[in-house]
Amino acid sequence: MHTFEEIQALISANNLSVAESYLNTFTEKTAKWHYLYSLIALKKSWFDSALSHLETAISLAPNETLYAETKAALMSRHHGYSDDYYHRPRRRHNDCCCCLDDCCCQFDCCDLICLDTCCECMGGDLISCI
Repeated sequence: MHTFEEIQALISANNLSVAESYLNTFTEKTAKWHYLYSLIALKKSWFDSALSHLETAISLAPNETLYAETKAALMSRHHGYSDDYYHRPRRRHNDCCCCLDDCCCQFDCCDLICLDTCCECMGGDLISCI
């Protein structure tokens, strides 16, 4: 029987097929088992599977902070995709969100756009020009 430490070392060494085959020999799928399987899924870019296994691990061991931290890291991966070509956040520039990139507004246009979208879903229209 293999230990979780051996499997974690295999995952760290990117020997994923062996790590996965060792994990599959376990009959009891504990929180640690689901955590290690999520690491394999992450390395394979199977993000939905990784998230599912992390959520299972967290539900089985809610006090294990490593599992929650790994989930938080996984969930924050999308932030890089919201940058534009010049690597600026699309919506927020210098802690300000404006209609124009120079942050001339005294209010948050992004919030108004969200409100307008909600109104339009319900048949109304808060800002007719958007």
